Amino acid sequence: MNAVMKSVIAAIAFGVAVNAFAVEKDITVNATVDSTLDMTLSDGQPLPSSVEMQYTPGVGLAPTTLETKIWSNDAGKDIKASLAATPVLNNTTGSGTVALAVKLGTQAITPAPSTLDSATLFPTGEVDQGSVTLPLEIIQATTEPLNSGNYTGMVSLVLTQATE
Repeated sequence: MNAVMKSVIAAIAFGVAVNAFAVEKDITVNATVDSTLDMTLSDGQPLPSSVEMQYTPGVGLAPTTLETKIWSNDAGKDIKASLAATPVLNNTTGSGTVALAVKLGTQAITPAPSTLDSATLFPTGEVDQGSVTLPLEIIQATTEPLNSGNYTGMVSLVLTQATE
């Protein structure tokens, strides 16, 4: 009986000792917050950091379209949209460049600011559901065949809230 009791006590002590070994995992959570303005996909997901344009031989690049929404803290203020620079794809494995054009909704977006009317973006005057859905379209500026290669470039869309 004494041996059985020692075994039980040892098992209990071992069980307690095993439970004393715990693991703690820390996860750092980050968020970039602009309380005045943002742009997402129409379902609220972040815009992708990269998109692929499909090439058709003898024709050129097919347009790429993302369904987007603009989020604002003030449905009464217009939004100014522009490009940080004229977008160009550069052939990283050969020679050649491709000029791109960008449209947001029906409006061509260039480095010069374009005004997006707040009444059109937020027809109900409410901001909690975001703007109406706006297609963001990236297009080959002049549709034509391209030299073979891997092309890459950046489209930098700048949105600002009008101050009036």
